[in-house]
Amino acid sequence: MDVLWLLGNPAEYYRVPDQHLLVNAAGELTETAAAYRQQINSADAFSALACSVGACVMGEGLSLAEPDWFDLLPAELPKLMLLNGKPRPGLEMPLNHHYVDAYVSAVSSAADYALILKKVQDDKRALQAMQQELKSFSAIAFTAMSSASEMGTVAIFAEKVQEVMELERLAQLIHACLADLNLNGMVQFIFDDEVHLFPPDISPSYLRLLNLAQDSDARIVSQGRFLLFSFTHLQLLITDAPVNEEERYGRLRDVLAHLVSIAEARAKTLKVNSLLKAQQDNTRTVMMLLEMSSRDNRNAVKNIMTELSDSLRLLATGFDLNMEQESALLGLSEKALGSLEGLQETTEAVEEHFRSLVQELDNVAHLLDAPDAAVQHAEEHDSRIELF
Repeated sequence: MDVLWLLGNPAEYYRVPDQHLLVNAAGELTETAAAYRQQINSADAFSALACSVGACVMGEGLSLAEPDWFDLLPAELPKLMLLNGKPRPGLEMPLNHHYVDAYVSAVSSAADYALILKKVQDDKRALQAMQQELKSFSAIAFTAMSSASEMGTVAIFAEKVQEVMELERLAQLIHACLADLNLNGMVQFIFDDEVHLFPPDISPSYLRLLNLAQDSDARIVSQGRFLLFSFTHLQLLITDAPVNEEERYGRLRDVLAHLVSIAEARAKTLKVNSLLKAQQDNTRTVMMLLEMSSRDNRNAVKNIMTELSDSLRLLATGFDLNMEQESALLGLSEKALGSLEGLQETTEAVEEHFRSLVQELDNVAHLLDAPDAAVQHAEEHDSRIELF
């Protein structure tokens, strides 16, 4: 590949075949130099020429038409500085300023020049390969760290959601998790005819999207910057998904799917808890009515049987019955009283069964409650992880 030579002050531009020396031992241009000279009148022309060659040789005291033209030299282009004499103090400045890769002397032979040029090109290619590999590893590491951070956000959400006892608080945690992921969205809980929307005031178009998703069989719908997750009891609409970041976009779909699944499971638990507490109240009401009725029945039976027994005793004496007949009559009274007491014991057994049922309902409800040691944090403290 050709080599770009930049010589003089002001600079002259030469496009020279590879491994061809353009100067003699005295540092003067050879007779064939004129045939390689290029007319460069603009920065665009200079940039195009620099991008079409395999190396660049710059002479001492070089001055381009514009100082910023040095920045147009591609970073991957090997650069050599041509020395016309012995090295002088301060000559290392161009090496640092223009990122010169090597020196070549005008007194060098063609073979030496070719060897230096080849070595510089090989070193440059190796360096570029290492830089590209480092970029690839850096990109992989960054992706891994980002993915770990995003999943860490979901893990913390899964831990904190166990303390939630209200749908409103659950929605706050979801929005806090979305904020950690640099996203905005809205949440809708659906239970039979009950619909809870957070935030409650959204645009009609967003509300229409959520309603249409209920009739769709698709769980995840993505369209541009919109991501919609529609589960049985929970819907999440993301309005600013990173559509221009394909890799992150794909990761977020998976992460948010996990988040919605966890949130829906907790929402169903809260709904079951509320239904269970309603059943507890109903059962306690029935139990209270049963106890009141049983107490009244006991009192009524006791009074009736006491009065009946007293009446039978009086009648037994008034009927002129013998002892055997009187004992038989009183025995009937005692038998009736025993039967009623047996019925009362059955009622008490039913009451005891209901008490056991209420206790079991209390135990189940206790399992669904948040731990006693759990502290409900304010919304500003919901975030516990920082993404890379």
